[in-house]
Amino acid sequence: MDLRKAVLSWQYAERQKAGIISISKMLMSLPDYPKEERAGASRMLIAVIEEFRADAQTAAAATGNNEFKKVANALSEMISLTESSQFGLATERAGEGISAATTVAQSAWEVLSKHGVL
Repeated sequence: MDLRKAVLSWQYAERQKAGIISISKMLMSLPDYPKEERAGASRMLIAVIEEFRADAQTAAAATGNNEFKKVANALSEMISLTESSQFGLATERAGEGISAATTVAQSAWEVLSKHGVL
């Protein structure tokens, strides 16, 4: 990985990790919403997940790193599970996305460290 791709990869990976962590916290709170509010809250959360999925797809295209495709796939599964009100399983899929993003971040960190950037 060259220095430019390392910077891009690290930025995208860190943003994905932070976003997925926030999304998983929101997913965990959905069951506590009053039943009449859950459908609307789910729709809004799905819109947020879709934005992060689009960002993961952009990251895959910009960096050529297939781990971002794994992030996007995990986010797609989270959307499907949220649509079917399986919030616990959706939160588990968040872990898969975080793991894939962490793999990218670690690889990028090594390159950036080697070049004295970080």
